[in-house]
Amino acid sequence: MDEFKRVNYDSPYKGMSVLIVDDFEAITRTLCSACEQMGFKNVYQARDGLEAVQFLSRMSVDVIISDWKMPKMDGLALLKKVRESKQHANVPFIMLTGNLYQSDVVQAIEAGVSEYLVKPFSKATLSERVHKAFVSPIKVGGVSRSENKSEQADNERQRTILVVDDEPSNLQVLGEVLKPNYKIKVCRSGKQALEICAKSNKPDLILLDIMMPEMDGLEVCSALKGDPETEFIPIIFVSALSQTDDVVKGLKLGAVDYIQKPVIPEIVLARVDTHIKAVIQREKLSAQIDSLIDASRHQDEALQTFCHDLRNPLTALHATLTGMISDNPDIELLKQSSEMLVQLIDNHSVLMELEHGEFSSTLGPVIVEHALNQVIASFQAKAEAKQLEIKQDIDPAHLYLGDEVLSYTMFSNLLVNAIEAAPDQSSINISSSREEDLLVIKVVNQGAVPQAIRQHFFDKFISSGKDSGRGVGAYSVRLCAKAQDGDVSMECDENSTILTLTMKAVD
Repeated sequence: MDEFKRVNYDSPYKGMSVLIVDDFEAITRTLCSACEQMGFKNVYQARDGLEAVQFLSRMSVDVIISDWKMPKMDGLALLKKVRESKQHANVPFIMLTGNLYQSDVVQAIEAGVSEYLVKPFSKATLSERVHKAFVSPIKVGGVSRSENKSEQADNERQRTILVVDDEPSNLQVLGEVLKPNYKIKVCRSGKQALEICAKSNKPDLILLDIMMPEMDGLEVCSALKGDPETEFIPIIFVSALSQTDDVVKGLKLGAVDYIQKPVIPEIVLARVDTHIKAVIQREKLSAQIDSLIDASRHQDEALQTFCHDLRNPLTALHATLTGMISDNPDIELLKQSSEMLVQLIDNHSVLMELEHGEFSSTLGPVIVEHALNQVIASFQAKAEAKQLEIKQDIDPAHLYLGDEVLSYTMFSNLLVNAIEAAPDQSSINISSSREEDLLVIKVVNQGAVPQAIRQHFFDKFISSGKDSGRGVGAYSVRLCAKAQDGDVSMECDENSTILTLTMKAVD
């Protein structure tokens, strides 16, 4: 574990610490330099997720920047470990990766990533992502796709090709071939090529001669591929037929292709066009990922606003109906329906707060019998519609350390799952028992969980055999249990399913 320190200046990160987790030394150096310039007091390093976990067990940090692909423990596994820990559960986590798969982005968002940064990146982009991770982190939840017109326009701009060759005649030939379709830059040495690539307006592709004095093409390629800001610029080697061994070395260094001298214009244009299309495709995928992340952030904010605005008229409706004295069964049905809608919105709000680490409560004694009776009364009509019998074996003296709101949400989802899964005219058995310092609550219903989803039963959006199932019930139970320092497990056989809550008992 290494640490970088610098003199603080007046910045929003003055006094803060950052942990950088990456096994690629060049990336690590770039990140350390950027974080120092942003004003972080301490910049720590770890070479993989496992080393980072060990470090976090001893030290606290204010933000984590981690690569995805690493040995021993990758970035996604590290992210999940961080979110499971009490000490660092709410620490901003920025995922750095070259992966451009939407499924990876969704996994990271669902695991609780704060920001997602795709390679190649600039120091300005990193600074922007760090700022967003603190002030407006990505929210866990659904994501949608959107188009970014400014990115599309950028993808359609004229592309720049850098031609590097110490022979003026070669520069002239390649320039004439490419000029009708591309913007051309030329230089006659490896040193000049590196200087051009170090500027902000980098070329989209490089045609690089292998044999040059002072610094040959292989050295230039190695330098570019070792710099995080230039490693993704595609390089096509231009070589003589006798330089086959050097071409192989260049391809191993990261070059994407090669062209033999004397060049054939049609082949040059075809090779360049193919790799420029790959560059454009990568940029489009990167833009889609940015849009995906922005959509996730904005969608979550819009959903919270919608729930808040919907709750107000529902609350007024429920209060009005409750105040009406009537024997009309339709009025009673409206009362129950409005109450159920308010409860659903409250449950959703609690779930969102738990996912974001924003739910705060002081835990205290909760009476199991009282909490369960409230829930059973709310869903009695749902159980009667299937002719289900709810049997209780609850000790009135049993208490656990918890929260009333979380407990209501937790038991509601447990009971609803049992009611929906149980066959008609069967029973649901709820019991409590004391095991040393733990209170064990079991909910047993007939009917087995399908084998295909048993290992992922408590994951989000996992459902089977329910036409209207959203797949968040068991997921919500686990969140609520863990927020009360408890846990939940599931076991089943061919005929029944047992969900077991273990909570901290209160004497």
